[in-house]
Amino acid sequence: MAAEIKAKVQDAYVRALKDRFRHMQRGSNIDELFRNVRLYGRDAGIDFVETNLARIVQEAVDRAECKEASLEMSAYGFGKGARAGMEQALRDATGLKVELNGATLRLIWAEATPGLV
Repeated sequence: MAAEIKAKVQDAYVRALKDRFRHMQRGSNIDELFRNVRLYGRDAGIDFVETNLARIVQEAVDRAECKEASLEMSAYGFGKGARAGMEQALRDATGLKVELNGATLRLIWAEATPGLV
């Protein structure tokens, strides 16, 4: 399943890049998912990802279609353990690179290539 999700998001990104006339902009709705949620403990973070994976993946596809290389999610009401659980669960479920910086999780499907503009 992780390989399918990874391919779905990366394919959306590649198709968007190939369409030089596509200039989509769309605000992210992912913050609504995290609003007013308080989670503590690694297992709670894993459960949150498993419960909301379809919505997270759809948001990633939407961002990829806008030629964005990643999706940032702010988990301010989540404890350190819950964020770590989310990081691992996202990595396992999507096959994509996940970075955790403070309360922000970043799901990455494309990396910038140095020297290309």
